[in-house]
Amino acid sequence: MSRRIQITFLGTSAGSPSIKRGLPAVLVSDGLREILLDCGEGTQHRLLRVGISVHRIDMILITHLHGDHLFGLPGLIASMTLLGRVRELKIAGPVGIREYIEANIKFLSALPFRIRLLEIEPPEKVTTLYREENFEIQCVTARHTIEACAYALIWRVPVGKFDPEKARKLNIPIKYWKKLHYGETVTLEDGRVIRPEDVVKVRHRGTIKIAYTGDTAPTETIIELAKEADILIHEATFSAEEDPHTIWKQGHSRTIDAAEIAKRANVRTLILTHISTRYEGIEEKLLQEAKTVFPNTHLANDFDKYYITTS
Repeated sequence: MSRRIQITFLGTSAGSPSIKRGLPAVLVSDGLREILLDCGEGTQHRLLRVGISVHRIDMILITHLHGDHLFGLPGLIASMTLLGRVRELKIAGPVGIREYIEANIKFLSALPFRIRLLEIEPPEKVTTLYREENFEIQCVTARHTIEACAYALIWRVPVGKFDPEKARKLNIPIKYWKKLHYGETVTLEDGRVIRPEDVVKVRHRGTIKIAYTGDTAPTETIIELAKEADILIHEATFSAEEDPHTIWKQGHSRTIDAAEIAKRANVRTLILTHISTRYEGIEEKLLQEAKTVFPNTHLANDFDKYYITTS
């Protein structure tokens, strides 16, 4: 069994859009669900550009209540209503998100679908916000000028190819096979301890993890959230040449700040986003700044796609 996860950057600008960059929104698709990370103005139009119907969005995670990260929500919900969506929509965000959504939907006709809202007091320690079988969402507080969350999406996946013949020879009951396939060590009724590598050709650690910061100054909470992530999507609003204390006071990060977080969290790949419009046309300079600290860095442009695949 393989898992293929696609990350599509719908908007990568900071504060206001530019000709090249829309406002923050990232779409994560895993074949079972479509999750939006933030929903800046114009997100629904960008979904059309990448061929994703508004009906397919399962969940929207808002990092904080600044306009560039959530002004796309009213229009998106209006389109869902107009097009007759019936499936439940999950929306999570810091306290105040309920008031914002309720104020906007007052001006719509009756919603034909349910919105399940989860308001979050951003936790100081990494906390599981939502869980399904083999999938969970974690959150933690970010360091911004208002309450803000950062999120991690985590999938449990098989650690390799399962060998049923070996399992039968070892007289392992079928009820334990899935646990072993997903990397768990099990103890049988007869007392034997069976490790995954006894019946699985292990090729993967058993999890896929994507961390997303929204707006944040460098902080230890993000390091904890992003630890060992396959991909960290971190804001990099400013160049390394800017005064760090001024930038941090604004609740933002420089390119090298994001790179240092990635290095300390031991992530595999760093993707920079939330780029200030002042750097239009010189993004390569920003990328090289980050690469001096963390070589496996990319700088996202609108409609870029990144993939994580396991087999």
